[in-house]
Amino acid sequence: TMKLKITLVLSLATACSALLSPGRQSAASSIAPRTAQPAFVRPTRATNGDASAVLAKREMALRATAVAATGNNNSAMSTRGGGAKGIDVPLMIYFALWYLGNYYYNISNKLALKATGGAAGFPMTISALQLGIGSLYGIFLWLAPDARKKPTVTLDDIIKLLPVAFCYAGAHSASVFAFSSGSVSFGQIVKAAEPAFAAVLAQFVYKKPVSKAKWLCLPIIIGGVVLASVNELDFAWSALLSACLANCFAAVRGNENKKVMETEGLKDRLGSVGNQFCITSILGFLMSIPFMLLREGNKFGEFVTAFKTVPALRSNMIASALWFYGYNELSTMTLKKTNAVTASVANTAKRVIVIVGVALVLGESLDFMKLLGCGIGIGGVFLYSVIDNIVKPKAKAE
Repeated sequence: TMKLKITLVLSLATACSALLSPGRQSAASSIAPRTAQPAFVRPTRATNGDASAVLAKREMALRATAVAATGNNNSAMSTRGGGAKGIDVPLMIYFALWYLGNYYYNISNKLALKATGGAAGFPMTISALQLGIGSLYGIFLWLAPDARKKPTVTLDDIIKLLPVAFCYAGAHSASVFAFSSGSVSFGQIVKAAEPAFAAVLAQFVYKKPVSKAKWLCLPIIIGGVVLASVNELDFAWSALLSACLANCFAAVRGNENKKVMETEGLKDRLGSVGNQFCITSILGFLMSIPFMLLREGNKFGEFVTAFKTVPALRSNMIASALWFYGYNELSTMTLKKTNAVTASVANTAKRVIVIVGVALVLGESLDFMKLLGCGIGIGGVFLYSVIDNIVKPKAKAE
């Protein structure tokens, strides 16, 4: 079972990397489409009076040929699914693998945590090693021939990425703590309230005003989380607080990432989204090690013994690490290829699928109040994401 899981994960991850490889995309884009050339017209003698008429006819022939060639190229793209009117097949694959990876990560992560005793076991160790295993896979893509071009970042670039990596590691570790203390569905519902934390930080820390319409959406989100918590059988304050802490880290990471990416030339030196994510994962793993040793270092020997003797821990931890790395990279690529509204719908649908699907597989409670709170909270998140497009801010009078 372990070999089957790992083989499936590696196959999907390799397929994703092939699709996302900038080398493949640039190679494809470098092939210029063939355009039909106008037939050679043998020049005829023309008087001075007819010269302008001959030139005009030749120019019209060239334009007609160019229009026909463009039409042929567009129709070919539509047939392949790459045109505006056709189905974007690669994007659909991104969506499918993103959802699949997130779904299986949540299941395998919870099973790995259960295998070591949940919150009383090794949540910090598991979260840190998940980042480490994902980092190894990212490094493998740099070393493998024609897989992914290495970044050319400087030491100054690495230093600027440290706050992003720290928040990334903090958000991941806090999420794993939340899932170890309570149900996955409850943790996901609380994590859906991230926009509330992002709004507060943007307004009061980063001095980026949030519209009144968005502020009015926050009570809906918070109310949904409260309703979902009322009858939660697996409710634990540690799960709620850990999920809220994960939201804080994620909100800070988003703002810090925007600041870092404004550095001149950094995007070119990174080369791709995959390279940025790999560097962030490596730095996040290295910064997680001291916290892992501080919290669970005195019983690390027990973890090693469990890893050797408990197949459920070994297989699910490795699988969850690869799923986590793969779906995060895919989600970044997917959202970059879509507009804001499509991204909001995609995130909303993903949370619903994960919350309901994982709850059914793991046998978690899904009573009426929890589902109602989940629907209200996630609906509020979606409304928060699109409200500024619905309610346009009034233009200031000059």
